Order: sequence, then C-alpha cells, then structure tokens
Amino acid sequence: MANSEPAILRKAVSRLYDAFRESVESIGSVSPVDISVRQHQTMSLVCRLTEEKPNGVTLKELAEAMKLAPATVSELVESLVKKDFLQRVQNPEDRRAVQITLTPHGQTLLDESIKHVEGLCEKLLNGLSAAERSAMLGALTKITNKL
Repeated sequence: MANSEPAILRKAVSRLYDAFRESVESIGSVSPVDISVRQHQTMSLVCRLTEEKPNGVTLKELAEAMKLAPATVSELVESLVKKDFLQRVQNPEDRRAVQITLTPHGQTLLDESIKHVEGLCEKLLNGLSAAERSAMLGALTKITNKL
C-alpha cells in the first residue's frame, strides 16, 4: 500500500508542502520577517481576492475562502496588520464595512516570496526532461482544476 499511486501522490504533496514551508521561512534571510506559512497563505489569498475586488475583501469573505472560522481569520488578519502586511480600510460606500487589503510592504514581501518559491520550483523542474516536465505540468493542471 505504501507504493500505491495515492500514497505516492500524498508523499509528493507532503514533501512539496514542506519545501514550500521551508522556502517561506527562509525568506527571512533575504529580508528579516517573522511570518508563518498560514500568514503567508492569508496574504496570498487577500492578494488573489483583491484582483477581483480592488477595494478589498471583507473578513467574512476571507474566512469563507479559507474555510476557517471568522474569529480565527480575524486573529490572522490582526497579526498581519500589526506587522504592516495587511491593512483595514473603511468602505467608502458603507462606513460600517471594513475591507482588507495588502499594504505596499505586504505586496513587496509577497512578491519576494513568489520569486523565492518560483526559484525553488525551477530547480525542481530542471531535473526533468522536457517530456517529463510537460507530462507532470499537464497532470498537475488537471489535478488543480479538479480541486
């Protein structure tokens, strides 16, 4: 069972996750930051969601997207606001509503981390032939679309 296709995929995903986590943690060597993988994921999601909603995303929308309780997401957001990676902005159309966006500092960190992780991905892909790369990327695209 340890060499079944699902087990191989699980092991690969687990190792990729570990490599990503280590890569995010090593960003501190590029520019000193104290950020967890969960915080990084939160920032990445805020960035993605604000592509569709440039004025920002609500805490409720962010919690739904993360599939976490609003209280948990609120704590994550607060920790990132204190670090100047996220900001809360009052909605000009509804003064009671607060929108969450990346700060310029947060965007810079996210850009740095993406470059760092893409460098890791390039190293992994460089060990494959063109045919292997094509097959793997095609399979990963199908898997991503199913998720």
